[in-house]
Amino acid sequence: MAEPLRADLRELLDSLPPGRLLGPCRAPCPLVWLSNGPRGDAADWWKRLYARRRETGLYPLLLEYPDDSFEPGGGGYGADADAATYFRSAWRHDDSWPPLPRWPGLAAPASVISGIDVHAVDVASAVVREGRARCLALVQIARGADAPAALNWRGMANHLNAQELSAVLRSWEDRFGLRVVGLGHGSLYVSVAARPTRLDQARILAAEHYLTCPDVFYEDPDMDWSTYPEDLMRRHTWRFWWD
Repeated sequence: MAEPLRADLRELLDSLPPGRLLGPCRAPCPLVWLSNGPRGDAADWWKRLYARRRETGLYPLLLEYPDDSFEPGGGGYGADADAATYFRSAWRHDDSWPPLPRWPGLAAPASVISGIDVHAVDVASAVVREGRARCLALVQIARGADAPAALNWRGMANHLNAQELSAVLRSWEDRFGLRVVGLGHGSLYVSVAARPTRLDQARILAAEHYLTCPDVFYEDPDMDWSTYPEDLMRRHTWRFWWD
């Protein structure tokens, strides 16, 4: 049975827009709160809740729909999973592998990462402004990369599991200052503070994107192995979409 909510968490939840608790349903499931529907001011709420995430222990997400079917689970949220292990295995089993002769290892991390929170807020504002995701959620996790595993999110289930995705996102958090902003039934919106600055680095990162979500090349007909790495060198937002 789940423990009663702390007084400070109850006070925070009472100050939020109309919503409902999806968890904790039992220990050690995380607390999960969902708004009742889309909000025109979702970006403002996300910004305020993101700024308080370390204080509250609750990480905000923007959702496409208020009824996303999550099944919050306990445990380490895939902490035992490893991004390099996943990529190496996926490389070995992918018949449509890109034009790289051998597993190159992980893309080199950025030497300088700055403006992480600024870019996260900018991407959240753009996601809401473009109408991609305007519902709110709060999840009791220490870092946004843990969200897919903590929620048992199934948006990418046709390609990898939630624990593997969280491991990949944690690696990108550490190497490029990624922050998870929102998700939907099959979409994931993230910000990235440190873009690759060298083409060889961008090519390997593009391969990591492909192994995580091959559809990144199929949604935009102008994207291929020559254009996608260059695009990564310009963007502070990554969107993943699984068909």
